[in-house]
Amino acid sequence: MYCGENKVALSSQRKISDALMDLLAKKPYQEITISELCKTARISRQTFYSLFTSRDNVICFTLQERYCYIPQDPSEALQEDHTPLRHLCHGYGSYISHNKDFMQMLVDNHIEYMLYDSIAEALESCTCFLPELTGSRRAFAADYFAGGITGVVKRYARMGCEICESDLEAILYDLLSGAAFRT
Repeated sequence: MYCGENKVALSSQRKISDALMDLLAKKPYQEITISELCKTARISRQTFYSLFTSRDNVICFTLQERYCYIPQDPSEALQEDHTPLRHLCHGYGSYISHNKDFMQMLVDNHIEYMLYDSIAEALESCTCFLPELTGSRRAFAADYFAGGITGVVKRYARMGCEICESDLEAILYDLLSGAAFRT
């Protein structure tokens, strides 16, 4: 994926992302071809391949540019009853709820694994996520949390995205804290 600062290239990336999102509103991901995507974005195949390697790469770009959630340092926003884990679950509950159409699209098209990758990357790069862990332990923790959050998104979408934000937060907290398994 192109990661430079050329304004024309960045504009073309956004056009391709917009075109893919428009096409996804009309048809399944697996039925969208690169040619159709280029035609919809009004760019050449050469331009597409100078900016992206695949449709998956466009979804990754879209996740980064429009739908990325990076947890904030909880020390600045913690309420008395909020632990860092509860703060993380609150943030992801809100993120999922506010982006339910996109979450539904990922699940409907069986590409929620891209959300998993995005969440795992965001957690690993976030200095406030389990700062006491280092190296592979931190990477395993990020993958574990990303898997749990993605699993909740998948079930949420399959249930019609009708669970309220506070219930999503509670579900995430119960699962990720282990509280759900203590009964």
